[in-house]
Amino acid sequence: LHRNCLCAGTGRPHSKSWRRWSRRGHHHRDGATGGPAGVARGDGLQFYRRQHGQRGGREDRPRSRLSGVLEPFADGTATFYFKPDRDLHTLSEFELARERQALGRDLRRYAAASVLCELVLRLAPAERDLELYGVLIGGLDALLEARPGSVPGTALAACWSLVDVLGFAPDLSGCSRCGDDLSLREGGLDVRDGALVCERCLPGGRVLPPGELETLRRLAAGTAEGPTPSSRQVHLLVEFIRHHAAEGIRLRSLDFLLAEEVR
Repeated sequence: LHRNCLCAGTGRPHSKSWRRWSRRGHHHRDGATGGPAGVARGDGLQFYRRQHGQRGGREDRPRSRLSGVLEPFADGTATFYFKPDRDLHTLSEFELARERQALGRDLRRYAAASVLCELVLRLAPAERDLELYGVLIGGLDALLEARPGSVPGTALAACWSLVDVLGFAPDLSGCSRCGDDLSLREGGLDVRDGALVCERCLPGGRVLPPGELETLRRLAAGTAEGPTPSSRQVHLLVEFIRHHAAEGIRLRSLDFLLAEEVR
C-alpha cells in the first residue's frame, strides 16, 4: 500500500480529504489527507493522490460509517473501485493513518491548512507529483506541530513553499528593473511582475524596509524560524497568489486567512 492521495472535498462546503492509491485491477487502495476548500460536488469527495494525481470519489454506504475518519486533513489509506469512464469512483473503505483534527482548534492553523489544500486542488496538475504531495503533507504537519508563537511564520513559510513547487515563486534576488542589490535598501514586491523592485524604480509604490524584505526572502524560502511576521507579509502572500496562481479563480481560503489576520 502507498500513502499517495489527498481527499479534498466532502458534501459539506469547505471540506477536503486526501487519499493514496495502489491498483489491483479495478480495485484500488491508496492514501489521503484533506481540508476545507469549498470544492465539494454534491456527495462527492475530491482526492489528490501522490501516485496518480487528482480524482473524484463517492461513498458507497451511509456517511455515518466513514464520517468518523473522513475528517478535514486526515491522512490514511483509501479503498475504492475505479471506473475509467467516470469522474467519480466508489469509495468503500478508509483506513486512518493520521488525523489532524487539532488544526481545527486554532483558526490561524486551520486557515493556513485550508489555503494549502485549496491551492493543490485548484492548481495542481492532473498527473502525479511526488514533490508537491510531500510539500503539502509537510506543511500540514508543520502547522499541526508548531508552537503557538510560531504559527504565523510556519503558516506563511508553508504557503510560500507550496507556491514555489507549483511553479509560481517570485524573483527576490534584487531589483528586477535596475539590477541593484536590495539587501540593505528599501524596495517592494511588484505583484504584477512577480519580483522585487527598488524604491527608485517603484515611485509611488508600497515600499518595504530592508527588514521586511529579508523576512519575505526567508519565508519565501520556506524558513519559518525568525521573528513573527507582520500583517504585511500575509497581504503580500495573498496578493501574489491571487495574481499569479489563482488567475481570476476565487480561492475562498485566502479570504479566511485574511480575516484571521484582522482578528
